[in-house]
Amino acid sequence: MNFRRSECTPSWTDGSPAPCTGFPGEMALSAEQIQAIADAVASWRLQECIFIAFYCFYFYYIVTTLDEEVSVILPQRWNRGKTLYMIIRYGLLVVISLQLSRDYKNYFSISPGGCKALYFLHDVTYRVVVFICNFSLALCLSALLRAKFIYCVAIVFLSCALPTVSAILNLMLIIQYPAQPISALDVELGYPCYAPSADEWAEHTPGFLYTGRDIRAYLNLVFTTLLALLGVVAFVLRYRGQGGGLVRVITRDGGMHYLFQLALKLSSAILLTPKLVPPSSLHSSPAYLVLSRWDTIRRVASGTR
Repeated sequence: MNFRRSECTPSWTDGSPAPCTGFPGEMALSAEQIQAIADAVASWRLQECIFIAFYCFYFYYIVTTLDEEVSVILPQRWNRGKTLYMIIRYGLLVVISLQLSRDYKNYFSISPGGCKALYFLHDVTYRVVVFICNFSLALCLSALLRAKFIYCVAIVFLSCALPTVSAILNLMLIIQYPAQPISALDVELGYPCYAPSADEWAEHTPGFLYTGRDIRAYLNLVFTTLLALLGVVAFVLRYRGQGGGLVRVITRDGGMHYLFQLALKLSSAILLTPKLVPPSSLHSSPAYLVLSRWDTIRRVASGTR
């Protein structure tokens, strides 16, 4: 998923290219066109600043927990748990590095083919990290419920099925979209790679890849609501009858991270429903940007505890 210049609506009425799709070159710009460019660039800067803030927070988290990793994790033998831990913890650092290289103002010179490769690698890495986080969340919920194997499989399905389908379709979109040179405006601003709008994605990729997108959004809301309800049931069963304050007990056992993660996951699912925020303007919504980045950071931080 591209979070910069990806949802920009043309606002010029004279037929000139919109800021996100081109640049009028040597033509004299009207006051309306200059204002449209200024508004678009300001929107991009806002998105970038939101992301940078959360990326800095994650770097801070990594640095301040290195002592725990060195003393607790590194001495252990390599197994599935340690492998998942390392992928979750450092996979997001790879995602951040790839996005800073491709989607931020850095004046790099990258070929269209290189931009497409970076886009694909970024999305693959991001989806793998998110899948492992969802899988870990499902296993934690199953353990709290002491679920039998068949119910554990059902919980994993609720947590991972739709994100996996969306990941596959999104990767197919990236593969199908032709690599393109960047616009003159992006060159002037220092961006190294193209960032298609929603209309450009639809124009250059097969229509069947968008089939059922709204249905998947509502199914995601249903599945996430079920997971949230199961989470509440799990904590009622686990902590019923225990002495001490409930908040203190939940915090001591790491349950607060789990509950907060479920709340963020449910909030994201609600925000992704088409009736609430139109898909054409979703990724330029500051609320969505803040929630999506915080959701990702929180998943990783919770998954490595």
